[in-house]
Amino acid sequence: MEIPKTIFQHDWAAMSAADQRAFFAKNGFLVIPQLFTAEEVDLMHKEIEQYGLAENKIDMSDAFCSAPSFASMVDHPKLVSALTSILGSNFICFKGAYVPKPSKQGVSAPHRTALHVDYGILEREGDYRNSNALWVNVACYLSDMTFEHAPFAVVPGSHNYFHLEPGTDMESLKEEAVTLLAKAGDAILFLHNTVHAGGSNVSGYTQHILFCSYRAAWARHIGRVTEWPKQFVENSPPSRQRLISGLNAGDAQEELPAVVKRYVPASVLKKSAETLSTLGKYSKARSLTRLGDRLWAAYEKRVE
Repeated sequence: MEIPKTIFQHDWAAMSAADQRAFFAKNGFLVIPQLFTAEEVDLMHKEIEQYGLAENKIDMSDAFCSAPSFASMVDHPKLVSALTSILGSNFICFKGAYVPKPSKQGVSAPHRTALHVDYGILEREGDYRNSNALWVNVACYLSDMTFEHAPFAVVPGSHNYFHLEPGTDMESLKEEAVTLLAKAGDAILFLHNTVHAGGSNVSGYTQHILFCSYRAAWARHIGRVTEWPKQFVENSPPSRQRLISGLNAGDAQEELPAVVKRYVPASVLKKSAETLSTLGKYSKARSLTRLGDRLWAAYEKRVE
């Protein structure tokens, strides 16, 4: 699939908070230039190598919590300022990931993946993190983009195309797509239902990307989600703890019988919670969802 030839250019650095809010409302995406300095990006590359994050088969969210320099993205002042303009002052960071994108072997022509939205696709059973009503994905690139180095394609204004169905073919919009060529340290923000596509990396070297996802505090997930690692939260400064604590706040917390919490095996608690949450979702029976939430809480306390 062809990368859009039109390169979208804008004076991102000159934008005020009001400009950012207006631009995002109209287009569904925004760029924050130099979220990280060249020195900070260099440190991140060193830690990626130090911890073997690009080679080891480690979960993307676990990898995000491994390199000390990554965590500063969560509550970076530039990012928090832009998100406040978009989401208001009360929002939560519910997910972080480090994603290495190796160069494809035997492929030389630049191309992209299929146009899509990030809502309603690729969620594993029982993973409700992307199930909230309003969230913003943030991708921070640790190397300069070129057409060979996996550029980002986006369809401006497509977050207002309410006829689109997640998981369907959106290639009819390819003529509206533009290319963003981010620099190392730049961050791209985009709404969960903005149509976009990543480029395939044919540059000959690995691309490194950090992702954080933020939701409005009121936009609860439809089921219980995994909290950030306890040690990661405890080692964070207050400004960061505020954004990564209590992802399930607001869920019903009625007590389970003590015998259930103490003696039911953790594996049974987990499977029961997943089953009840799924049944509650599809049957719209809130009582099943609440019971699933309580079983999840008991399971998480058991494995802490």
